[in-house]
Amino acid sequence: MEREGCFDLLKSWCDGLIRYQIREQKDPRFYGGFFCPACKMIHGRSSDAVYPLMCTADFTGQKKYQDAAEAVFEWGSNMVCDDGSFYNDAQSEWNGITVFGVISLCEALKYHGHLLDSDTRKKWEQRMEMGAEWIEKTITTDYKTNINYHASAAAALALTGSYLHRETFLKQAKILADHCKMHLLESGLFYGEGQPAEYVTKRGCRPVDIGYNAEESIPSLVLYARTVQNDVLLRRLKEILRKQLYFMLPDGGWDNSFGTRNYKWTYWGSRTSDGCQAAYGIWGEEEPVFHEAAVRNLMLYKQCSQEGLLYGGPHYAAHGEEPCIHHTFCHAKVLASMLDCGKWSSRNELIPSEQAAPLMFYPEIDTWKISKGGFLGTVTGYDFEYMKGGHASGGTLNMLWHKTAGPIIMASMTDYWLKEPHNMQLSLKKSQHQSLVPRLELTLETKKYASCYDYTPCITAEETNGEIKIRSEMELKDMMHQPFDHHVFGCLEYTVTDHYVKITGVTKALSNTVPAFILPVIGKHHMGISETKEGFMIPRESGVLQINISNKDNIEKPQPIFCLSGGFEAWEFVIKPDESGMLQVTIQVEEEK
Repeated sequence: MEREGCFDLLKSWCDGLIRYQIREQKDPRFYGGFFCPACKMIHGRSSDAVYPLMCTADFTGQKKYQDAAEAVFEWGSNMVCDDGSFYNDAQSEWNGITVFGVISLCEALKYHGHLLDSDTRKKWEQRMEMGAEWIEKTITTDYKTNINYHASAAAALALTGSYLHRETFLKQAKILADHCKMHLLESGLFYGEGQPAEYVTKRGCRPVDIGYNAEESIPSLVLYARTVQNDVLLRRLKEILRKQLYFMLPDGGWDNSFGTRNYKWTYWGSRTSDGCQAAYGIWGEEEPVFHEAAVRNLMLYKQCSQEGLLYGGPHYAAHGEEPCIHHTFCHAKVLASMLDCGKWSSRNELIPSEQAAPLMFYPEIDTWKISKGGFLGTVTGYDFEYMKGGHASGGTLNMLWHKTAGPIIMASMTDYWLKEPHNMQLSLKKSQHQSLVPRLELTLETKKYASCYDYTPCITAEETNGEIKIRSEMELKDMMHQPFDHHVFGCLEYTVTDHYVKITGVTKALSNTVPAFILPVIGKHHMGISETKEGFMIPRESGVLQINISNKDNIEKPQPIFCLSGGFEAWEFVIKPDESGMLQVTIQVEEEK
């Protein structure tokens, strides 16, 4: 994607925002806001769109984009409190999001403020300054919140401090940035996405979320460092950015299957953050690998966009789910950042995940990354609990991806519910909306017990004779991580070679209560699924997935399912073990010749 392609996507999104902007209704409670087709409301952060709209106005010379920016700014007064902070939504008292509104205003003024008349410019500056004053007083290192807010506050105060020449803002920005710097890990991870932020679990894990790391926290620290010209911090962040790319898949998706906040995972990133381009897309020829990553992610945005709005995952549109407009007005900001920075590189580069070691272990998230042949995978025993029903543990194969077939397994939340009601969606297709987590599962006395709920698995991993073997021994537990009175145990072993992935399961349970293995395999429903002598075939745009099952007589007919978290359609296989408690599944990719 060349620079022109990035601008075309930004313009398309801004046109989509304008299409949903309320202009006929003159009531100031509605006028200028964006009606969300998914959530049937006006999101409180709609005025974040002032920056991308002003950018588009400047580049096109078309007044309609500036008019839209000024209208949504005026609507934003509905969310501004008397202390200068902004509410997240009309029914949400959370005002930490003031940091994002201030950043968007400052960047709009910095790059495109010359378009505004003096009175309008003063109004924008006044709201920005009041918001920054609230941030300075409120978001300290002791402020109890996820660390993405400390990072974003550092950026907001650095920007406004430079713009307004307020030394106190710059001083507080440095304090916050120094605080964040202590949470950067040598592995390339950034911890603090959970409470308590400094807590270390029994398995030695810390609160980490790749979606927020890649799309908000690290980009904010980069913005801070560039604003205050802190070259030492920029060099450190470059190291983090490079190592973080082991979690970017070659198609531009992010593996956040295990993240503390994976309830907002969208495959291309996270539902209400801004995007990785603010960190990766601004280096040009200086860091061509970073720019390559930014462009691949942009291409994924493009694939997930229709009629000017960014959908919440690759299969949302195919499944008939509406796009939440929040994705578009947030992620449009980073496209504006890429265009405004003036740097561009179009060289084709391999990203780190395409040249990774066969096995990489991340102790801070108790997670193994696999790279073998055309396969990439993730196995996790992560035990930092952000919420009930969040990410899977238990030695689950959370992610499986292939260079030809693309996503094969993409574990969602274990149990979907609205942790953030105004920042998540509901599906009207309730019967198909199911978890995408592979798991051993058993229902006893109306309660579900599953391997993915076990926070105490025993996981071993080795690479021998050209194979990777990861074995997990676990106990099936309920969502509260409590076992059944009579205890139900299981073991799952994953063998990964250049040509296939084999999953072997062993279960031990009461005679009439044998667990089944639930295996959701990504596949668009309209492309169908066909049965073969040994299993099933799932067609792809490129290649075909072959799912072979050792005891095929013990499998139910695969059912079509979908999950909003991650955003994929899949076929759910329910595989029962044989009389000895054994089961085996082999996944192969038949490539087109």
